[in-house]
Amino acid sequence: MAASIVTNKEKKVSPVYYKGLNGIRAIAALSVIVSHLFEVMKEVNPAFAFSSMDMANFGVTMFFALSGFLITSLLLLEQQQTGAVHIKAFYVRRILRIWPIYYLYIALCVISIPLLTGTSILQPSLGYYLAFGANIPFILGGGLTGISHMWSIGVEEQFYAFWPWLFRKVNNIATKLWIVVIVLILLRVIGYVLLKQFDFPWVYRVVHVVRFDCMGIGGIAALLYHQKSKWVQVLASVPAQLVSGTILVLIALGKFRMWMLVEHQLVALLTVCIILANIVHTKPLLQLENPVFNVLGKISYGLYVYHPLIIIVTVAMLKGTALSNAAMSWLLFAIALTASIVLSYLSYEYFEKPFLKWKTKFALVKSSNESQPQQS
Repeated sequence: MAASIVTNKEKKVSPVYYKGLNGIRAIAALSVIVSHLFEVMKEVNPAFAFSSMDMANFGVTMFFALSGFLITSLLLLEQQQTGAVHIKAFYVRRILRIWPIYYLYIALCVISIPLLTGTSILQPSLGYYLAFGANIPFILGGGLTGISHMWSIGVEEQFYAFWPWLFRKVNNIATKLWIVVIVLILLRVIGYVLLKQFDFPWVYRVVHVVRFDCMGIGGIAALLYHQKSKWVQVLASVPAQLVSGTILVLIALGKFRMWMLVEHQLVALLTVCIILANIVHTKPLLQLENPVFNVLGKISYGLYVYHPLIIIVTVAMLKGTALSNAAMSWLLFAIALTASIVLSYLSYEYFEKPFLKWKTKFALVKSSNESQPQQS
């Protein structure tokens, strides 16, 4: 008999809210948006020379680590509270969260990009984006105007395709998670060796873009948290918080560079250090639980998805004005950032919320991005 989708009306479970996750979402989303804006500002005003693309790249890694932590935590709680992980319900929840904005945005770009840029995204490679394979043209060095950033959403959807199956049976979950993460890290090492010793870049390019290992690091952190491991206190310690905060500042200043083999794993690790510190400490050094971050965190998915089109629209609006290059670049920054926040808020309130309410019907463990007392 086919397994049915179980809704939360059938099993009563307590909601879970993790302090600080909205702050991580806000920081990651703003890192990407500000980085992309700075790149466009350099085109408008060549005197603006701040190097920012690493900030966007590391911001995506923070998103990945957070996703791995939260998804793993919810799966572990579902296993603990209901005795099983309901795979169909998991995928229904992912569909209701990811797909509505994703396909709405692609439709908006199909209509508006030709009007704004004179180019069409109705290209054969659009099929990759429609099938959540946007990371494939990204790996190959290409992308479609306005939607190339959606490669990271494709990566997350691919991660979700296999990760929940590790929790299907209660036996040896911890062992399975550790084995998968170690294998993913070894693949990165193999790719690095092939790149450096044999000038064969493709394995490393794939694992560098996909970054399942960074999501796996988030998953391992969630496992340690639920096991009440002593390592949680180490990862959430004051020295760990100081190092994490310092690296965040260096990333914001465009000054963080390390050995390419480990730099994104280190960013994933510092992300989970900040997450754990905010969860287990009442007053962490880097306090991410505040009203501004909570609002930006709730709308972070929209911020990430919508901002490239808003930048394109803003550039088109400002083209031909009599402003100096410097004035135009900063006006572009202010308008595009503000419009991204406003549009994302409206999208969350009037487009996403109905899907989110529907999504909760399939939540065996209710999670929330609304600030409330911690339950765990």
